[in-house]
Amino acid sequence: MRKPEVSPKGLFDPYYVPKKLLHRDRELESIKGIHSDSFADDYGVNCLVHGITGVGMTVFSRYFLTRIVPNKFDAYTVYVDAKNKDILEIVSDLNNRIHIKNNRPITVAFDLDVLWMQFKRAATTSQRKGVFVIDNIDESNEEVFSKLARLSKEIQASTIGILNSHDYRFLTKSGATAMAYDFEIPLDTYTQSQLYEIVRMRVEETFPLRLTDEVVRYIADIVCEFDASKPKTSIEALKTLYPLASRGHEIDSDMVRNATTDIATFHHEQDYMETIEAISMNDFMTLLVLEALSGHLMQYKTETYIDRKTLNEVVQIKCEELGVIYAREDIERSLQSLIFQCVVFESGYSKNLLYVLVPPEILYDTAVAMRRELVKRK
Repeated sequence: MRKPEVSPKGLFDPYYVPKKLLHRDRELESIKGIHSDSFADDYGVNCLVHGITGVGMTVFSRYFLTRIVPNKFDAYTVYVDAKNKDILEIVSDLNNRIHIKNNRPITVAFDLDVLWMQFKRAATTSQRKGVFVIDNIDESNEEVFSKLARLSKEIQASTIGILNSHDYRFLTKSGATAMAYDFEIPLDTYTQSQLYEIVRMRVEETFPLRLTDEVVRYIADIVCEFDASKPKTSIEALKTLYPLASRGHEIDSDMVRNATTDIATFHHEQDYMETIEAISMNDFMTLLVLEALSGHLMQYKTETYIDRKTLNEVVQIKCEELGVIYAREDIERSLQSLIFQCVVFESGYSKNLLYVLVPPEILYDTAVAMRRELVKRK
């Protein structure tokens, strides 16, 4: 049986477009429908695609350009990323790309007016309709999109502007931008289950070795908990894990925690110790629950979660060993206290699954030390 081909482009190419765009059917139908009408009746439309940074605006727009436009419309496309570019660079990019797309010779120029005139001439005389995309619009390059949008109305072309929610709210208050677009495509954040599917698809397309469902779920849980359900953040974590998987390492929870440190670290180790000390002061059972939970995760490195049933069983055994009265309601009360203080987390897929972000060794050592201190005091 032939091993399926995988490519790291899905992790390392910022302009990677997946074979299938998950959970954007409604938005794709909207942008396809509006462009179908504009092509049928021969007029141009200007669109703004916006959402929080990292939610997939570039992927959405490039999917429309590369997967839908070539199959559905007789048009050429020009994509320019305006990030960290001045106006001259953006217009130069537009000019170069339109000449390449239309297979026309270009005269080298370094003057903004000359570059714009060359671009306008190429766009106006093209035999096919154009779809122009400017990514990363902000206040420094808004005038290029506005100018391009006005031109599109003259020549029956279409434009797509891509910008984050902050810039969208700011720029659409100005008269120039408000007049420059006809409709908008807002991209919402993904739900936990949707993000899991997206991460799973990216893993299958790019990883040389298949990650376990638990590892992918763990990454998605952490991203959703701390970074607003953004696929881009999960991809950054996968980039860190990719070299390890390529060398044949089995990816465990410790590796995932290291890969997501920038997302999830909101306490220092000392802060966790102080938090645990505060919530477990004179509370033997809370320390015992934390000790049992972290001890289990230390023992079983490949397990990223512990379920409530297993936790209860482990705590019950510890209670028998220590001669402590076992009461399930006390365990749940202690667990809720740890969850409320963000020492322990519930999975977004099932509240029955519990996980931690701090290395279990740190939690275990802290819980054991404090529990022994309580025994000494008594």
